[in-house]
Amino acid sequence: CGAAACSGCGDGGAASMGFVGYGQGSYTTETTYKYVGCGAGEFDYVAPKPGFPWLPVLGLVALIVLIIVVIILLIPATTTTTPAPTGPPSTCRIWGDPHFETFDHAFPNNFQEGEFWIVKSKMVWIQGRYLATPYTNGLSATHAIAIGGPFLLGHTIVVGPMENGQILVDG
Repeated sequence: CGAAACSGCGDGGAASMGFVGYGQGSYTTETTYKYVGCGAGEFDYVAPKPGFPWLPVLGLVALIVLIIVVIILLIPATTTTTPAPTGPPSTCRIWGDPHFETFDHAFPNNFQEGEFWIVKSKMVWIQGRYLATPYTNGLSATHAIAIGGPFLLGHTIVVGPMENGQILVDG
């Protein structure tokens, strides 16, 4: 029997005897199996089916998870586009009926009713609403402050008078 023509002849793997069809195998049944020639019997050595390849599959899954983690770690963090201040740090203040201290430390007063800009820069917008009250004898006082601008990423904050306690974010 030539090794190329017979599947069970000397392939060296762990095998067991199994039925392969009449005239297809190299052995026949008796009390024990008897070699009758390649292709002359009903039984032949049949290699067991290989098991599921768990190691390569799990290795591939681990590799994919590792690649995803590396990609996440290498993605640059979101950068801010807020420009640096153009001058030295400073503050402005407002209080009462309405008193102001400006960024250049002046103290103007405004007793008219209406809405006025307190800060209007490229990034920060702050407006004040001034209304007359019975406590100020008809002169205006700070009624509400609205804060907005690009530094709030499209959001607005409105702080109302103490009587109603309203602080509104986006409306």
